[in-house]
Amino acid sequence: MTSTLPTGFSWIDLTGLPSELLALAERCFAADGGMPLATDRAFLARRWSGEGVTAFGLRAGDGRLVAAGAARGGPAFTGLIDPEARGQGLGAEVLDRGLALAGTTVETESLTGDAEALFTSRGLVQSFAEDVMHVDLERVALPPVDWPQGATVSTWDELTAQRFHTTYHASFRDRPGFPADPADEWIAENEEDDDFVPEQSLLVTLPDLGDAGFVTAARGWIVQVGVVPFARRRGLAGALITESLTRMAADDADHAWLTVNVNNPGAAALYRRLGFTHQGRRARYQAATN
Repeated sequence: MTSTLPTGFSWIDLTGLPSELLALAERCFAADGGMPLATDRAFLARRWSGEGVTAFGLRAGDGRLVAAGAARGGPAFTGLIDPEARGQGLGAEVLDRGLALAGTTVETESLTGDAEALFTSRGLVQSFAEDVMHVDLERVALPPVDWPQGATVSTWDELTAQRFHTTYHASFRDRPGFPADPADEWIAENEEDDDFVPEQSLLVTLPDLGDAGFVTAARGWIVQVGVVPFARRRGLAGALITESLTRMAADDADHAWLTVNVNNPGAAALYRRLGFTHQGRRARYQAATN
């Protein structure tokens, strides 16, 4: 790897989660949007510190941390470039150093056009992308919830969790790459999340079809929503999301986030009709295979 690092910049090793790295992440999110968790201390700690992680940074001549990268087992790499330091080739320097350490996968929580062009120039191919969307619950007037006649709605509890999983599985098993998580793992993944909100996680049952759709929610998030194939086009997804958002607002939430795969334009259109707006994109790129 040949470096053409501009004059005045120097590489440093990063250990732990220094405050200047947190500040860099916040500046990047403010400029680029994307996943708000990218500024969360716990989220950053998983990406930037711990066993098997090699993190480095770039300092400007005035001592400011203007770029950083982290390679971790997997292998995967993520990087950050200060918005005010872009246009000097620092992104290419950080990416090339990261690829030399990690090799195959690059992850970003705030994809920009320049980053996409850089990844492509290094032979990386997009393998995953989600749009991040946000709704301001103080500004958007949620519509009345319109359930089909005879519908009943249950919240998540010890007795309904298995039914949620069965409905989740039926809703997504026809999609390419569906992970088919076992019930115990999927239920635990939700319940062990400190932000999971059972009272905002809903299961709808129709008299002629049985359990037909679900939504799971965390504090300020619509996590997953799905409708079984034979119950689609009845307005269930919109009703589930609206009811969950209504309960969030009743619990004094002022906003909510969600992510939607870029290959699901129908869902994105529904979210826009409910008041969600685009806030950026997160993505994963991988080295092309011959």
